[in-house]
Amino acid sequence: MHLLTRIRTNYYLKIMARFLEKRAKRYLLGGGLYLLKAPVPETIDSVVGIEKILIIRPNFRLGNALISTPVIDALRERFPSATIDYLATDKTLPLLQQRPVDNFYLLSRTAILRPWQCVTLCRRLRAQRYDLAVQVSGGSTSGFIVTRLIGARYSMGSRKDDQRLYNIEVDAKSSHAYDFIVSLTRPLGVVCRNRPLLQLTVQERYQAMEKIQQLIGLHSNHLSDSGFIAIFVGGHQKKRWPLAFWLTLIDNLEAHRIRYIVFLGPEEFRLLAPIEQHLMSSTYGYLCTPLPIRDFAAVLERARLLVTPDSGPMHLAAALDVATISLVRQKESLGFVPQEAYDITLWRPEVSTVVEAILGNVDRQSSTVLEQTAAVIG
Repeated sequence: MHLLTRIRTNYYLKIMARFLEKRAKRYLLGGGLYLLKAPVPETIDSVVGIEKILIIRPNFRLGNALISTPVIDALRERFPSATIDYLATDKTLPLLQQRPVDNFYLLSRTAILRPWQCVTLCRRLRAQRYDLAVQVSGGSTSGFIVTRLIGARYSMGSRKDDQRLYNIEVDAKSSHAYDFIVSLTRPLGVVCRNRPLLQLTVQERYQAMEKIQQLIGLHSNHLSDSGFIAIFVGGHQKKRWPLAFWLTLIDNLEAHRIRYIVFLGPEEFRLLAPIEQHLMSSTYGYLCTPLPIRDFAAVLERARLLVTPDSGPMHLAAALDVATISLVRQKESLGFVPQEAYDITLWRPEVSTVVEAILGNVDRQSSTVLEQTAAVIG
């Protein structure tokens, strides 16, 4: 595990590991396509006896797991009496809890160094004799391999070029990841939400309110007393923004007297000390050290909006219907940012542009509250 930790926390080792992973998957995919017969074409209406379904998304990124969540509800609506299982990872499991899933099977990062764990897992899945295996990622080699190895009667996934990979293939090409999920589920004939889903418990929401009160020193249960802007300082590799950018943004929020909470992820511990020191003289800002993912989500749900790079928390906000200001540095990120009317995407912005967007959002929310209050009084 020490080696895996070093890889996750070292930028160059992470890049190298990613390169080797892609190369290995390419060879595995090529070998699989050469050795395995192409599946027989089917349609969702032609398959019968669907009693056991496996959704396949063994990915360790929080955002990728969240993006897949509407598929669960779509399959549950189409096959209400079926057993629906989900192949996930130990890291993303908390995000899938409270969804209509019967059983979870988990892949751990330790499997990288202990490949026999993958073999054991595939045997367990094969023993379940699934009727339908659904691969929810358009380009996941590992997902495709698992789909074929578990021996389900039927498989479903996205069409890829001229190669048939699944029995039920969907032309799910889309410029946005959320729309891809909608396209993938369209053959089911049910409505699919074009935004991630996350369901919190009453207890989680109560604990979040206590955490917010602890952070900002309030002693009131009124949500209006604890309104704040959430700032997530993190992101994956090249999607991150420099520390100086965040410190300047903090100074601007202080100048405009806007209450905010800065959140850090587990991989941003190196930023903890400088941000903590910068906030020592703050009047309106607070620092929240890394929380368990569901605890963080419950706190985030209380935010007026989230300012974030392309990151897992960005998709969390989308799942919770929290407005986002997404700070984008890479073109590929444009295919993942939330796209509701209240969401804002800024391409390589200056701090002043971000502040302007925050002020505009705050003004709109204040106007909405005043209009609602006037309507109630009237």
